[in-house]
Amino acid sequence: MAKKIPGAPPQNTPQSNGSTVIQFSLLGLVVFSISLIFASGAAAYWVASKHFPGAVIAQAVYVPPPGVTNDATSDNSNPWGELSIRNIQLERPEEYVAYEANSNQPPAWTFVGSTPDQTRQLMASCGLTQNQIDMAFKPGAFSVQGQNTVVTPPDDLMLSLTPTVRAKFYHELGRYPENHYMQYPFCFPGQTFENMAAESKLDETVLETIRKLLYPRGEAQCFSDFEFAMRQLPDDNARVHLVQSLSRQNAVLAGLHIGPNSDIDKLVGYWGSAPNVHIKDIRPLLDSLKRNPEGGNISLIYLLPEFARERLYTFPMPNKPGDPRMDCHWSSMNFFNETPDNRFNDPKYMSTYLSNNFYQVAKPTAYGDIVFLLDDHNTALHSAVYIADDLVFTKNGDNYMQPWMLMHLKDMLATYSSVPPPRMVVYRNHSN
Repeated sequence: MAKKIPGAPPQNTPQSNGSTVIQFSLLGLVVFSISLIFASGAAAYWVASKHFPGAVIAQAVYVPPPGVTNDATSDNSNPWGELSIRNIQLERPEEYVAYEANSNQPPAWTFVGSTPDQTRQLMASCGLTQNQIDMAFKPGAFSVQGQNTVVTPPDDLMLSLTPTVRAKFYHELGRYPENHYMQYPFCFPGQTFENMAAESKLDETVLETIRKLLYPRGEAQCFSDFEFAMRQLPDDNARVHLVQSLSRQNAVLAGLHIGPNSDIDKLVGYWGSAPNVHIKDIRPLLDSLKRNPEGGNISLIYLLPEFARERLYTFPMPNKPGDPRMDCHWSSMNFFNETPDNRFNDPKYMSTYLSNNFYQVAKPTAYGDIVFLLDDHNTALHSAVYIADDLVFTKNGDNYMQPWMLMHLKDMLATYSSVPPPRMVVYRNHSN
């Protein structure tokens, strides 16, 4: 079961069973105050396969988000220098796709710590009609399991919810890891669902069913009724194809351009200021590129600490008993650690560590700032590490289906959008 820390400072969207949740009260917040692009992918593959053999390398699909041009660059006047950016979409490895496609579980809504009467009241408060509530409580459609009420919704009920009601209802269900796809929906920022639909060549009947089940979260469209859609498909090939199409996530391959006039001192000051990112390893390479008449490019992977460098663009292996929960918080707090500290799975330890070592800032501007997204209950939906410009290092969830990757901050915010929208708080290490 998820754990909460009363009075802790701000503290995942896609997060699965056994996830760590840190809850931030207002009091806690006050007390806390706390060539290149392709070479980049090749480097990530080599580093991960050599040093992190348990990882599965992501499959990259080069499809820019709507309105975003590939190979964009940032202004050289910024403290991080001139970034070269290529937008990609990562697909889950075939091994993981096949596993998820074969699960074939019936959809279920789990109301944690709720009696049938309380469940009815919650449904009504989310806008479900009396007829829809009665459908949910037909004989055989619900059961009481311990302190939980579990509803196996009939197909007609699933399809009858309006997008507005579905959004509010699934937001409530998503508070509990038992409702995995409500807590971690497939998210499509902007118009990316239609882009995916056009490119995927999925059967139009399947797409039309999914469109009926989409619901809004901020500027994104979300899809949570995965089990329902899978059970409508005729065979395993169709199910695998659907999982591959739905699983794409917006990510970024990024590098740093060094020109003859680049200010190496400024760049070293930004990229070499973080813990366990060694200036002695950065400066010679930057100097060598500056000496070239036309300059050159360096992948950001060479400017990341070992923890991130070994994991970037990879999926972890499925957890075994005793393994740490490699969620967003574990990944964010271990970003600069040479050896991962699994004590960050303990909310109390994490809260104390943050309180002793971090302070709150208005917005992310320094390499290594930790970004938290808080819901309307001051519970952290997610955390990520700020890299530069609008890029963050993130792992969207604690399950092995989610890779470590670089992502645009705006895309991450869209992935974790909700009603009301999440609040962003930022913490910086005292050493910065």
